[in-house]
Amino acid sequence: MNTLGFDMHGLKIFLASITLILTSFSFADEQNTTFFTEEDILGELPIVSSASRMNQSMSRVPASVSIIDREMIDASGAVSWVDVFRLVPGFQAYYINGNRYGIGYHGFGDQFPNHMEVMIDGRSIYEPSFAGIEWGSLGITLDEVDHIEIIRGSNAPAQGSNAFMGAINIITQKPQQESGVHQRFTVGDRQTREGHVRYSGHLDKFDYRVSVNYQHNEGFPSVDTGDDQGPLKDGKESLGFNFRGMYTPNVSDIIDLQVGFNHNNMGWGDVDHPDEYSRVDFESQYQSLKWTRDLNSTDTLKLHAYHNKLEGENFVNQGLLSDLLTEELNTPIAPEDVNPLLNLFFDVDIDDQNFIVGSKHTVSERYDFELEHHMQLTNQFRTTWGAGIRYDRVKGQTIFGHNDDETLTSRRLFGHVEWQPFHHWTFNTGLMLEDNSLVDTIASGRLGANYHINDQHTVRVAYAMGKRSPTLIEAKEFNADIIDNQLLVTAIRRSESNIDEERLKSIELGYLATFPNDGLTVDVRLFREEVRNAFDVYQQSADIGLPLFNPAENFSVRGNVAEWEMKGAEIQVRYQPNHKTLVTGHYGYRDVDGEHISSYEPVFGLSTLSEHGPRHTTGLLLNQKLTHSFDASLNAYHMTDADWKDGNEVDQFVRIDAQLRFNFSIASTQGSIILIGQNLGEDYMEHGENNVFESRYYLKVTLDLP
Repeated sequence: MNTLGFDMHGLKIFLASITLILTSFSFADEQNTTFFTEEDILGELPIVSSASRMNQSMSRVPASVSIIDREMIDASGAVSWVDVFRLVPGFQAYYINGNRYGIGYHGFGDQFPNHMEVMIDGRSIYEPSFAGIEWGSLGITLDEVDHIEIIRGSNAPAQGSNAFMGAINIITQKPQQESGVHQRFTVGDRQTREGHVRYSGHLDKFDYRVSVNYQHNEGFPSVDTGDDQGPLKDGKESLGFNFRGMYTPNVSDIIDLQVGFNHNNMGWGDVDHPDEYSRVDFESQYQSLKWTRDLNSTDTLKLHAYHNKLEGENFVNQGLLSDLLTEELNTPIAPEDVNPLLNLFFDVDIDDQNFIVGSKHTVSERYDFELEHHMQLTNQFRTTWGAGIRYDRVKGQTIFGHNDDETLTSRRLFGHVEWQPFHHWTFNTGLMLEDNSLVDTIASGRLGANYHINDQHTVRVAYAMGKRSPTLIEAKEFNADIIDNQLLVTAIRRSESNIDEERLKSIELGYLATFPNDGLTVDVRLFREEVRNAFDVYQQSADIGLPLFNPAENFSVRGNVAEWEMKGAEIQVRYQPNHKTLVTGHYGYRDVDGEHISSYEPVFGLSTLSEHGPRHTTGLLLNQKLTHSFDASLNAYHMTDADWKDGNEVDQFVRIDAQLRFNFSIASTQGSIILIGQNLGEDYMEHGENNVFESRYYLKVTLDLP
């Protein structure tokens, strides 16, 4: 449905035409443009901290790093987190439903990719009740992001188990970076209505920011072909509040307080069964307190404590057992006949009652406390060490088969050393020790050597060994629909009782080149990863000692039944010759040789992992300032075919997005009007065959008031 009321055909032609003139504007203006110096355009290479927990230039880190800055986010026309992470080589980013996202690195299309640590300003948002990220309940929007650091490759030696394959640190804007009121309003297809308002103020030594976010959309369009026609009902409505305050009482100390709350109601279900969609209601909150003290000009001490909480409900009342049995048996069953009928066939004592499936009430909490100490021991030698303790609590009858709390206390000790014995060499080593009641003490380590050919060219070799402890749900899940704890109706998923840690070995060869006079940066990664003892599910009879309503029912049993080897190459390029032009591009190739056990009985079965993910992904982003007030961008993305693990087999597609921005100033008010067109070509399938991504159009208006 076209909610903007525009002529969509004419608009599509207009946006496509804008992209065709980008190049001509760029070349026409080239003769009259005064090129900026190296310092004006690039300055030094970006400083990142997520790879080793210490500030390092990109040329000295022991891992491949991607940076998505504010300029890239604005130029991309991104309206969701999926759009953002499609700018990164090697990433799989897809819509599971209209508002549920799967985002991972070197993944296979899981509903909850579980091998990526995601943080907001260093606070982990990895959700123990899902073993993944619930992106719809973050509480922040893209408007609040300053930049994103992405570690491509195992970062378990620095961030622990959940960074098994990589890590994301979303860095939000500091209150000191702006003053006054910022407003953004968006309308568009899918009945999209969004609003973001924030205010940044300053009181002597205290800087603060308050923001409110609202989002509404109607998800994917209705299914109009096949047997499951009708609306998907995967829309969303959410309201969030965030506060950040930074207090600097002196030149040595910074106290950073962040709190937030988010209410999110959205459609949830299996895309293969649109008629089974239901509403899920999430309420999330967080509190984070960080104290940083500069001990001297080189040494720093950090203390960070935070608390996350997520509560959710997602259940459907299927109706009275008497009505369901009447429909199943095609003969009238009175309420008083339910007990004798079930007792006759299953030897149970069950009266007529409502049959409720799904999660009535799930609670997940995490408390974390960490100390981190940075030391410069000599001019060539510096180190970071620290320790932390984490307490997870999860409660949910449909998660564990009981309504009691399941808890887990984890401890960690970590350290990282950077050594620069010569001008041309930087060596890094890191180690993480973790301990909890689910596994024995596990260790993850990394060694890296960077050879600086000169100030512009660096070659890197890194070797990492990672281990990943299961989360509470991965170790103890028991998910089934059971009536009165007596009759098993539907078996869903459970975990083996002796699940062990996952294990990874990886080696990479990297090359980083900068050409300051041309405004060009090139990063290449060649990798080989070997994963053993990985979690996957196999099918097993649901016979657990209870009568079975359906004797053929099977559990999906989680165990250490998968292994694979993945090798490939990734390249990312950023070209910014002047202040008017930005070009970024990436390419990722991977080759997978792997399998998992799909069944033990009645016959032993193996399934391949080789096709669960695209072999090639490519992206290109072009942004050009046309005049003082206008700029335009083109964002192209290509993915080859994939048979997603928790989705369907989808064909390759090319997606073209375009954006036209008009910037204006009225007195002291700054603003912009932005027109975005997504997928200007043919429709394609997102993760599942019923998730049809059509052409979409959005109108954004931003206002900045002093």
